[in-house]
Amino acid sequence: MRISSIGTVGSRPISWLWPGRLALGKLAILDGDPGLGKSLVTLDLCARLSTGQPFPDGAPSAGPAASLVLNGEDSVEDTLRARLETLHADLSRVFVFHAGDDPATELLRLPDHLAVLDEALARTGARLLVIDPIVSFLDPRFHNGNDASIRRALTPLAQLAQCRQVAVLMVRHLNKAAGLSPLYRGGGSIGIVAACRSGWLIARNPDLPSQCVMAQVKNNLAPPQPSLAYKIQAANAVALSLDWIGPTAHTAAQLLSGTPLHPPRSLTPREVACAFLDDFLMDGPRTSREIWPEALRRGLTERTVARAKQELSVRTVRVWADGLRLSYWLLPGQDLPESLEPFVMDAEYWLNKGQGPPSPLDKM
Repeated sequence: MRISSIGTVGSRPISWLWPGRLALGKLAILDGDPGLGKSLVTLDLCARLSTGQPFPDGAPSAGPAASLVLNGEDSVEDTLRARLETLHADLSRVFVFHAGDDPATELLRLPDHLAVLDEALARTGARLLVIDPIVSFLDPRFHNGNDASIRRALTPLAQLAQCRQVAVLMVRHLNKAAGLSPLYRGGGSIGIVAACRSGWLIARNPDLPSQCVMAQVKNNLAPPQPSLAYKIQAANAVALSLDWIGPTAHTAAQLLSGTPLHPPRSLTPREVACAFLDDFLMDGPRTSREIWPEALRRGLTERTVARAKQELSVRTVRVWADGLRLSYWLLPGQDLPESLEPFVMDAEYWLNKGQGPPSPLDKM
């Protein structure tokens, strides 16, 4: 350590992994409640970086480049790999620490295992390091709720990020103290977000509950960045992907308050049908025999459901199963289970049967 005049110190511009949002050589934090796709967002960034695809706001990627993922909650073999495949990642450029055949293997602990992490970053050349959640990888002797303790734990990590020029994105859950500023809603000490140069919040969109929003909490290195809305697409419980919708005016504080941006209004029948189909098919493909009674219960007509189907790009796959010929409706990105075999059903089929289809939706 030495004392120098500022005039003798060279200048260096900020280097960005995700321009305006994630800086190389710096720490960042991503906060949010469980079940909103925090981990999926981090994997989506890894996937984009691995193939050189633009980031969700259209900003150019620094890739193709490697990333390193420390995940303390999801299995590498049956969850992380499946999700990265669904996100079209180049798996050769996404690295993980995992237990392998020894489930008793202890998680990497920071800052004690910083040398191990340093070696991994050097070997992989990773430009993005995801630590999810950060509390799983902090040594227990560093108290999560104590500001001074957290700063001692994270300062070496910040120095490593600077040395290796890697963007470090840490993930944590929200606390239960509703009504506080977004800066104080992340679990643990305020020292965690204070150590970060940017902070982000994920919350459900109060105007469209089927969507989530990623909003800025703090940003010391760039002007305020627009919030970004996304929707989780689910082929099944593991094979999840993201549909980034674009900028939204929601702020972090407004998201946490749960206050809609616009006063509620009566939905048109088409909007009701779109919301119904989107919600009814969210957990996986459903048959027209299941959809039609629910549509009738909501007072929807055949024509309105058809228009909603077209607007949502819902496709139909007809199958033979358990002695029945069924029409399955699928949202974009969804697939039928392999056990179901597609079957062609046209008007001639129903004519030969001497009857109409089981529901008006079967002919769509």
